[in-house]
Amino acid sequence: MKRFFFLGLAWAAAAAWAQAGAPAPAAPAAPDAAFLSVPIGAGDCRPEVLRRPVREGLTVRGELSGFDPCHPSVRFTLPARSQGRPPLLIAVHGGGGRPDAQAITDRFAAAGMATLIFDAYQHNGMPPRTSNASRQMMIFRIALQAYQWALGRGDIDTGRIYLYGISNGASVVVNLAAVVDPAHVKGVFAEAPTPNGIGYPDEIRVPVLIAFGREDDLGAKLGQRRWEIADPCRLNAEFAEAPPGTSRRCSDRSNPAGRMPTTLQWLETLRLREQGAVRVRYFDGVAHGAFLGPLTVQTAGQFARSRGFYLPDDVGWSEGATDEGRAALLAEALGFFRDGLR
Repeated sequence: MKRFFFLGLAWAAAAAWAQAGAPAPAAPAAPDAAFLSVPIGAGDCRPEVLRRPVREGLTVRGELSGFDPCHPSVRFTLPARSQGRPPLLIAVHGGGGRPDAQAITDRFAAAGMATLIFDAYQHNGMPPRTSNASRQMMIFRIALQAYQWALGRGDIDTGRIYLYGISNGASVVVNLAAVVDPAHVKGVFAEAPTPNGIGYPDEIRVPVLIAFGREDDLGAKLGQRRWEIADPCRLNAEFAEAPPGTSRRCSDRSNPAGRMPTTLQWLETLRLREQGAVRVRYFDGVAHGAFLGPLTVQTAGQFARSRGFYLPDDVGWSEGATDEGRAALLAEALGFFRDGLR
């Protein structure tokens, strides 16, 4: 039990560090750059959907915010020299907020895609120091409404929408793959998801590519990898807005003594519809978050001591990637968006 207590502290501490040390959102690209930030018209603003939930321990209570395209954390870009309507990439961040996904989103934009990125925590006026379940609930509602908003845009190809998620955001986009319309969403790229949170869905409607770095042990017992995480069911929470899935059978209420399935165990039992498919790819030289920085193999304790606080050494906390690993993951994502599952 002590490991899970400290793991909750580890997630909170790391998120706080990420928030404090994250760079400010990038300025709009220059006119001669590969992509341009697009201002959102006043008629699109939805300030009435913003709420102010409260935090109790690591749990967020109260009504959550919806997506406001005019929120200052939102950035929508189009290719500077686009011919026709480009495909759209919706970027879904992880535990550290928008900075988690900004660097790879800019790479997608430079490759000719329109991009939409946001910060769900800022929408809710909430620091990221919350449980995985609370984070994923906030992110899920914002991401789903962002997708619904994008369907009304006339400057993108609404028949070629793609979702990218990192960490907690990867778990969210896997769930979104069960509810989005395959006429609009052609693929979901989930980098380093975890079953810890709102769980995984029972069905998938669109192709999903799950990416794991071979060095990714973040949140796992020392010696294991992220795809082997199977924490107690009490760390799962059913979310009424998410599709039915593993958390319905593994939660405080239904199975408090059980353990959630690993990502790979979930895949073995997944009921796939004819138009859906899931594949897993593993990348050498990649830990947690290929675009979070250089490859750093470390325990949670080493991570914490380098920043002046304490966490145990029996949990992995490796992050980043080599240049070669980062390039391989990006190439796989772009190839998936272009050609689908191979």
